[in-house]
Amino acid sequence: MRTLGRELERRLERIRSSGLYRSLEDASPEAVDFCSNDYLDLSRDPRLRAFLIERLEEEAAVRPVSAPSSRLLRGNTPHHRLLEGKLARFKGTEAALVFPSGYQANLGLLSALMGPRDRVVSDRLNHASIIDGIRLSGARKIIHPHRDPEAVRTALATPHPRGRTFLVTESLFSMDGDIAPLDRYADLAEEWGADLIVDDSHATGLFGDSRGSGLTEHFGIEKRAAAIVSGCGKGLGVAGAFVAGPRTVIDYLVNVCRSFIFTTSTPPLLLYALEAALEIIRSGAERRERLLELSRRLRRQLRAQGLDTLDSAGPIVPVILGENRRALAVARRLREQGMDVRALRPPTVPSGTARLRISVHANHTDEQLDRLCRVLAEALEAV
Repeated sequence: MRTLGRELERRLERIRSSGLYRSLEDASPEAVDFCSNDYLDLSRDPRLRAFLIERLEEEAAVRPVSAPSSRLLRGNTPHHRLLEGKLARFKGTEAALVFPSGYQANLGLLSALMGPRDRVVSDRLNHASIIDGIRLSGARKIIHPHRDPEAVRTALATPHPRGRTFLVTESLFSMDGDIAPLDRYADLAEEWGADLIVDDSHATGLFGDSRGSGLTEHFGIEKRAAAIVSGCGKGLGVAGAFVAGPRTVIDYLVNVCRSFIFTTSTPPLLLYALEAALEIIRSGAERRERLLELSRRLRRQLRAQGLDTLDSAGPIVPVILGENRRALAVARRLREQGMDVRALRPPTVPSGTARLRISVHANHTDEQLDRLCRVLAEALEAV
């Protein structure tokens, strides 16, 4: 009988031979960041740092920086309620609930709202946290082709007398960088009596003319969704996540959502940083407008080189290369030239679509984008 170590090494060797082996690699502070989700560059904004330091000094005498218990024990603080009220107003909903991570938010939300009698219509390219949340719920799963409203209509029109029907989608898809037709999905959900759930994580802070709260605001469907998930480690530049929606949904999660009930409370230290990020986003739209213009510029240049960037429309710009080792080799050459771009391979993306996932940031310069395109062309020719 093989020992566990020998068995795992055998499995790792299969992963290596397929070009799918992964290892942890430190981020180089000298390299230009073209891979993180810090789209608005808020994590390094001096105003966020100053606000956080000021708030820590104000609260030092009366409140701890952590909350080492669950929210239902001693982990709830006035600042949790204060920030959740601000997050709800930011998203245009009645209430909000903070989670330690986006993965926990999706896992807990979907497994709490859905059960074995229900069915869920889910986009083929939805995030792993959505897939796992659906699996955990036991609901019947119907996978529809990517961003296909007619396929959604067909699925919703099929009778399902046993339980409820849910329609779940990302708004800005994290790997392809394209946008779901949320207004059409909201219409279809209402037409066929389904409940719409939107993961707005990668759009939060980037879209929306009034508040910049995301694509649910852009499409005007905030109050038509049963729940909206927003990650805070992307456009908001911090960490954690929250679910926004009707007050009844949030109250229900407090009572039955296992990934909320059975986890340590989000520390006030993080809440202070999130409050600062919201203030910066509310202070003006210039940063997100600059980000989206830079994204369009890069996409035009890459397409002029004949590269496939799919139907991407925001700061996530995929460059499809197909073969795993080719994507790895090109990404390695870019990093050698001081540009931190990473390769994505299956199972993160579908087989045969290995790619570079370029993330544009609001603080990038035109010159940095031009150099990225030039070095990328040279790397592709060399590989």
